[in-house]
Amino acid sequence: MLDAATLRVAFALTALTLLALFLLVTYRSTRSAYSLWWSAALALFLGGSAAYLLDFTVHQVWSNPLGNGLFVAGAVSVWAGARSLRARRLRRWQFFAAPVGIIVVSALDSPATNDWSGGPFYLTLMAAFIGMSAREILLLGRGWSRTRWPLFLASAALAAYYLLRLFAFQIVGPRGDFFVRYFGTQSTTLITMVLLVVVSFTMAALSGEQIARDLGARVARTGKELADAGQVQRRLLPEAVPDIPGFEVAAACVPSGAMSGDFFDWQRTTGGLAVTVADVMGKGVGAAMIAATVRAALRVTVPAAEPADAVAAVDEVLERDLAMNEAFVTMVHMRLAADTATLTVVDAGHGLGLIARADGRREFFSSTNTPLGVFGGQVWTAQTYALLPGDLVLVFSDGVLDLFDGTLASLDRATALARSAAPTAQDAVDAIRQLAEGAALPDDVTVLAVRRTS
Repeated sequence: MLDAATLRVAFALTALTLLALFLLVTYRSTRSAYSLWWSAALALFLGGSAAYLLDFTVHQVWSNPLGNGLFVAGAVSVWAGARSLRARRLRRWQFFAAPVGIIVVSALDSPATNDWSGGPFYLTLMAAFIGMSAREILLLGRGWSRTRWPLFLASAALAAYYLLRLFAFQIVGPRGDFFVRYFGTQSTTLITMVLLVVVSFTMAALSGEQIARDLGARVARTGKELADAGQVQRRLLPEAVPDIPGFEVAAACVPSGAMSGDFFDWQRTTGGLAVTVADVMGKGVGAAMIAATVRAALRVTVPAAEPADAVAAVDEVLERDLAMNEAFVTMVHMRLAADTATLTVVDAGHGLGLIARADGRREFFSSTNTPLGVFGGQVWTAQTYALLPGDLVLVFSDGVLDLFDGTLASLDRATALARSAAPTAQDAVDAIRQLAEGAALPDDVTVLAVRRTS
């Protein structure tokens, strides 16, 4: 049989090779907690083997307790890695208590002359932590692959071996023939080295599986957060249809994802209604956040201001924020005066609003204004239109164009669809909404309709 020193050198070289592979391949590619803990265990086992090489020299007085401490720390790292597979973290004291304890016990057990200083305590800790790591692997749910079973069997077998070593140590002592033959340094080093190589491949597979599970959990959490945020955003849209004698109002927003960069809103004013449709550049969470900010600013300014003044105030408030985010907002902001049946409109670079007249003509909103956030301090102009019985005001977001061929000619097709659907404003909106809900949307779809009934 090879001598203990030779086997310890071989074990150290094996641990060093596996450590390099784990750090440069497994941990570098997965960044998983399990591969990090396993790399730490290999480094500690490597350090412990180096310390034991100084046994039977004048340095044994400190190298033997140190070697015990490093090996126990390696076993703790194996346990911590197994715990990480179940997303359970190790507290700092749980890591340091056992290694520090074995170093103290070994230092008090004549380490200068006793190469088995702290032996019973050392064997107990090794069996305990490797056994607990086997238990953690056993507790993994069914969703984990079968690659964990070789690791469980190897960990359980090694824990049982250390437990038998403890019994043999207590019964016959570390110098007895039975202990030396079956549980001595040579046998233990050889067995541990073989198991280390065998289970390393399983550990690499589990590291990849752990990071895949972590990513899946993050995606699920992000999806839930987006769904919750989208629900909040939808609740911010007005639900109650305003009762304006002689007029109908309806609107719908169909987001392309969980959240929308479009929004519509309306507020009662003295003698009528203020109505807005806005489209933030882009889509998703960022656009939705800007849309919420624009809506809040409008809510504050609309009741007391004329349409041009309201849009100017919002543009001034949001100019810096939009510039910092390199974003802009197109908008149609309208004020309906029910008593005079007139509609005052400010079109901020939107270009997708019109009046479908009862006699079949179409009158598009005109505007010389650019979107909010493009040029600060511009002079906002408003246009006033008279509404006759049967006239239908329609405002679309640019996502409506994508429901057809994506060109401006699609505006005529969308208008024709809304106009022919049915006589009410709600029917006109439902025609576009139903088309959008049955399509894969590249952009948010918003439509608003105001109809004069009498």
